[in-house]
Amino acid sequence: MQVTVRFVITPLTAVRGVDYTVSSDYVSLADGENIKLVPVTLIPSSTLPKLARSFSVRLLNSTTGGAAVGQPAECVVTILETDDAHGIFGDYQFRFSLLFLLLDVV
Repeated sequence: MQVTVRFVITPLTAVRGVDYTVSSDYVSLADGENIKLVPVTLIPSSTLPKLARSFSVRLLNSTTGGAAVGQPAECVVTILETDDAHGIFGDYQFRFSLLFLLLDVV
């Protein structure tokens, strides 16, 4: 059975449309699928240096397909600082403060 999970992304120090974009506010998992990426794209910076900035991702209890949101249901994503426009990773480094969000199929 397909499961759909809605989520909300809240800017903390990052700015939506400047530091990242979000293409959807839900993810769908096919039958047997247990991992899905949240559709967030980081935007390369045109100004340097750039300090670390962050946003939160929170799963909502708005699910379909017999799933329930477990704990933790929220994490903070930090886009790491950069001062090198030609770095190997540049603005595309990030880290999660919690790995990751739980979804229990009941």
